[in-house]
Amino acid sequence: MKLLAILAMMLTIGGCTSMLLGSSGKSAGSSIGQDSRGGAQISADERISTAIRSRFAADDALGPLRLRVETHNGIVTLHGIAGSFTQRDRAVRMAIDISGVVRVDNQISINTT
Repeated sequence: MKLLAILAMMLTIGGCTSMLLGSSGKSAGSSIGQDSRGGAQISADERISTAIRSRFAADDALGPLRLRVETHNGIVTLHGIAGSFTQRDRAVRMAIDISGVVRVDNQISINTT
């Protein structure tokens, strides 16, 4: 009986470990969470995101908004809430002016209340 309890505990711990580590339970062929970009592209995307975040932080109108910036293969996606269309458009213009930006996907909402 003790052996059965130990075996059950080991199986439970093994299942929890794979969940904690993000395993989908499949050993091969799963592409969930994988990034197909190479190291150079990941570095370039991170440089773009950092440059945009720095510009936003230094801007009196955009700094307080805490806009989220994501870059993938040079395509920048902006998320967050702006207080006006002017702020949103300013954020897009600033992002597109960064070297390496291919396109800006504007997902910024306007808070009209």
